[in-house]
Amino acid sequence: MSGALAVAGAAPNWRLRLERVIAQPAVRRSWPLVAAVVALFVGLLLWSLLRSPDTRPVYPGLADADKSAVADALRTADFAVTIDSASGAVLVPAAQVAAARILLAGQGLPKAAPTSGTMLGAMPLGSSRAVEGAQLKLAAERDLAASIAAIDAVESAQVHLATPEASVFIRDRAAPTASVLVVLAAGRTLSDAQVRAIVHLVASAVPGLAPAGVSVVDQTGALLSGADAGDLGESGRMLDVEARMAAQLRQRVVQLLTPIVGAENFTAQVTADLDFAENAATRESLAPGTLVNEQGSSTTETPPPPARGIPGALSNTIPQAAQVSLTPPAAAPPVPATPTGSNSFTRSYEIGKAVSVTRAARGTLRRLSVAVVVRDEALGAPKGRAARLATLTGLVRSAVGFDARRGDVVTLAGQGFAGADANAAPEWWQAYLGDAAKGVLGLAGLAMLVFGLARPWLRARAAERLAALETVPEVLPAPLDYDAKLAEARRLAGADTARATAVMRGLLRAEPA
Repeated sequence: MSGALAVAGAAPNWRLRLERVIAQPAVRRSWPLVAAVVALFVGLLLWSLLRSPDTRPVYPGLADADKSAVADALRTADFAVTIDSASGAVLVPAAQVAAARILLAGQGLPKAAPTSGTMLGAMPLGSSRAVEGAQLKLAAERDLAASIAAIDAVESAQVHLATPEASVFIRDRAAPTASVLVVLAAGRTLSDAQVRAIVHLVASAVPGLAPAGVSVVDQTGALLSGADAGDLGESGRMLDVEARMAAQLRQRVVQLLTPIVGAENFTAQVTADLDFAENAATRESLAPGTLVNEQGSSTTETPPPPARGIPGALSNTIPQAAQVSLTPPAAAPPVPATPTGSNSFTRSYEIGKAVSVTRAARGTLRRLSVAVVVRDEALGAPKGRAARLATLTGLVRSAVGFDARRGDVVTLAGQGFAGADANAAPEWWQAYLGDAAKGVLGLAGLAMLVFGLARPWLRARAAERLAALETVPEVLPAPLDYDAKLAEARRLAGADTARATAVMRGLLRAEPA
């Protein structure tokens, strides 16, 4: 009822009260801060609404034949699908990549790159031998490409096999070869070990394919395998080997001197000169011959007795009648036998023979140079620096495998180091500045917007409000009508006597202020 009385009276003007609050000096001074907070909030809200969402391609290197089907299938499933204007890749939010791939796999997408099992299973019955061979080779290429793509830093790969057909009518069969195209991720490279692994992976999967017949090329057209790989070919590989050996030897020196003089009190450089010449020497020596076997044979022949009589016509006549005589004819003198013989001998000699082949290994260390500079303060007192340098020199020589016969050189010297710039910012701070520069510039632009445009406008509005308040006459509340209020109180007391009595008792018990 008291609220009703207040409304019935002269109710205060809420708009006038709000203008009075705004006109307060403290409120007027806080307006720029309030405007800056509101502008910052609005800027963050606009940035969150206008920034591009974090998206990822569903399948890197997706074939153009499958992009339309994949995009339609994802839009049907209410995925936020976008198409990259530069590469044409199908993009979805990063948090939905796994779900999108599961959905597409359930629908048999993509179809442009079937697996080897699918290809062999879809081969029609009764295919010719040529078709079967082509399908098998294509399946092998797809399997090898999938295996290579599983290597870190490789986004996709393509394998091309050149395997000549076997024929009984061809004597000289050409050896199979292979070409591998790898598409590397942005900013990634393949090490020599990874390239050799790819070469041996392909060579081991194809019968008769030698590692020398496998060529590996990246998406920039650079040859990664073979003797001509790299800008310098074999010379570049030799330089890499020398650099790795020098780095290993330098690491030994660093590990040796760090606990002795401190990591910041020395610097070391190592140069390794390797001999990559391949030398092969063959030596053959003959021992004096010794008789091992001797064979001989002798043959004697006796000719038959000579023929008697006079050959001619009389020898064919009929012999005369035999005549008996008591005196036997005289016997013919015997013909002496003349022996005829031949001798043959075979002698075998064994000749001693020794053959030795010496092949020098490539990449042998030909000369080693080590230079170490130690801070003077780390060597202690000036009187003992020479002895300590000699001790450190011996330790470094032992660590790198010093050999005077090779002409190795190990030099240690004490020098004063240039002091670090005290005003130079730390490395972590310099790295942080690069990341925070954009944020600082953005805040500076926002501050210029607030204090350059919003603040003058707010000041002008506040001045207008203040002028309006000064021109508006002060409205005083209407005087109270005590007779009317007393009559209303009497009516309420007569209507509810018990409550009126309780109110009066409470007033009487209340302590005076």
